[in-house]
Amino acid sequence: IEALAMTSGRALLGIKPVRKLKVWYWNGEDPAEETDRRFSAGCLHYDIKPEEIEGYLFADSGRLTPIIIANQTKTNTVIADPIVSELKAAIKARGIDVMIVDPFVSCHRVAENDNPAIDAVVKKFAEIADEAKCSINLEHHIRKTHGSEATVDDGRGASSLVGAARSIEVLNKMTTAEGEK
Repeated sequence: IEALAMTSGRALLGIKPVRKLKVWYWNGEDPAEETDRRFSAGCLHYDIKPEEIEGYLFADSGRLTPIIIANQTKTNTVIADPIVSELKAAIKARGIDVMIVDPFVSCHRVAENDNPAIDAVVKKFAEIADEAKCSINLEHHIRKTHGSEATVDDGRGASSLVGAARSIEVLNKMTTAEGEK
């Protein structure tokens, strides 16, 4: 829904974007059909016509378009420089304002608990964002909270991801009372 808000220029979640933005949503886990269904459902719910977001919303599946920017060997983290260069070029060519990587774990092959390795991956995304003049949102899973409300500290793996983030959002389920408001 955040992607639809940005591409439509509407305040779908209570915050109006400053202008319509070009968004590239890359899902590393789901098939393209599932992502299309989710965007279609959001458009139906918010009465967004296809022409409102045409040319602004780009979506890819990691099953068809893998983006693996780093691998880990026994001794170090290796950044996939050709992939990084291609990613920068694609962002610039499309005029992307915001890239959403969902989930973060699908765009690299480094140990999730390895702080230096995760730090290298996150810093590479910061470099990509700087050079391509866009924002990059890294969607990250949390560990099981057994019914407790999730916090920033519940992110899986290395804390260097949280430490490197400019801003962090944590999503929690609404209570029935909150939903009724």
